[in-house]
Amino acid sequence: MDVQKDFVTTKDGTRLAVYSAGSGPGPDILLANGLGGNIDAWRYFVDDFSPFHRIITWDYRGLYNSGPAGSGTDYSVGAQVTDLRAVLAHFGCERIIAVGWSMGVQVAFELERQHPEQVLGLVLINGTYGRPFSTAFAPVLGRTPVMPMIPVVMKLVESLAHLAEPLQPYAQKVTQTKASLRVLRALGLVSASLDEAMFLKLASQVAGLHMPRYMATLNSLGDHCAEAVLPQVDVPTLIITGDRDLFTPVSQSREMAKRITGAELLVIPSGTHYTPLEFPELIHLRVQKFLRERLGFERMAASAA
Repeated sequence: MDVQKDFVTTKDGTRLAVYSAGSGPGPDILLANGLGGNIDAWRYFVDDFSPFHRIITWDYRGLYNSGPAGSGTDYSVGAQVTDLRAVLAHFGCERIIAVGWSMGVQVAFELERQHPEQVLGLVLINGTYGRPFSTAFAPVLGRTPVMPMIPVVMKLVESLAHLAEPLQPYAQKVTQTKASLRVLRALGLVSASLDEAMFLKLASQVAGLHMPRYMATLNSLGDHCAEAVLPQVDVPTLIITGDRDLFTPVSQSREMAKRITGAELLVIPSGTHYTPLEFPELIHLRVQKFLRERLGFERMAASAA
């Protein structure tokens, strides 16, 4: 994965780490990360698509190699889209195919809401259209009294997040063990086909993040709703999910496909919230088909040229 790294400073003073790979003839592809991911999570996607497209992405404000919010407190999805547009301007992108995973799905919807002229198409992976705390773990918790308590608990965790900092080195060590994977599999959070080495690397990186900023971002995401955007989407849209995703259940993807005109849906059997690390080849083939049939980009023609 040959990736170039740079930095961009936004209008509110946030210093963002930005990345690019490839310079192919196809349309530019913007990768919008999940909250627990960075460009490493897209390794296989970048390797497969960068010979044919320029791939660009960035670290969300306050996470990984990006600095804290210049405003001091704004980690909302709206702020992420303002950052996203600064990234597009830096790379000279006018229109892009937005590929979002998890939180990135809501970021992509917000870009479509605010600046639809910049969106050529949407690929939405393991996401929802709003207020994810209201549906997370619904296949397990159902309509139990626990569900309404999730946002309250998450706000409490945010207020105490600074207390976790001394424990982070230990958390990073724990997340690097195979025992942690066995627990996650037993809980149904990952599947047997998961790329274990890559997942453990990402989990260790998450455990080392600045927890107050991480929780502020997570709770801002929990307040975000893009339901009103769905009927307004008028670009080709591909939705991908796993039938065992507990964080953003498959019912959310089916609802998105129903409400977005012409949307296509791929449900991967045995896939969890981490389908890009469980079934990368399947996802890549489906995205290639989508680009060919809905956006007119043919890899073979590009290779011949």
